[in-house]
Amino acid sequence: MDLLGTSINAAVVAAVGALLAWLARGRFDAVERRIDRLETRLVGTETRLDGRIDGMELHLDGLATRLDGLGTRLDGRIDRLEVKVDGRFDALQSSMDAMRSDLTQVALAVGVRPRAQND
Repeated sequence: MDLLGTSINAAVVAAVGALLAWLARGRFDAVERRIDRLETRLVGTETRLDGRIDGMELHLDGLATRLDGLGTRLDGRIDRLEVKVDGRFDALQSSMDAMRSDLTQVALAVGVRPRAQND
């Protein structure tokens, strides 16, 4: 009788185990399919993002090139302005030197004595 009870218990445990394995397998298959779909979507999203990032890199490279060109143009304009300002200062200095020379000649002509110099 014990052998019969043990056999029945073993058969029930085996049947429940097989049923649980079958149910779990179906559940795991569903989870695996869902993960596969998510991976597929992720790969598609990654590809789209790679394309957009590449486009942004090209756009930024273009902007950098434009900024370099603008910087070069600005450097040229500043250099030309510096040459103009230097020329005007040189002309002003020449004019002041000539005026000083003329004033010295006038002062000497009217009889002004040179100032004593502090050595």
